[in-house]
Amino acid sequence: MDLSRLQKLIDRSHILTEAERTYWTQSLPKMNEMQQERLEQILTKAKQIPWTEQVQKYFASIAQTARGVVSKR
Repeated sequence: MDLSRLQKLIDRSHILTEAERTYWTQSLPKMNEMQQERLEQILTKAKQIPWTEQVQKYFASIAQTARGVVSKR
């Protein structure tokens, strides 16, 4: 498995948050080949989702709101 290619998929994924990118980047060396292949399949399929700027802004606003709620606790 080409881990550099998988790392690029993680870095460019629209479905992952920064925390999830960090998690998967740190987990890559610990994953077996089957797990790496499955992650690659998921991220490759996710690239086919027609992400628009409006959808990205929506998810960014949800994440920002969640961070605000958590920081107030």
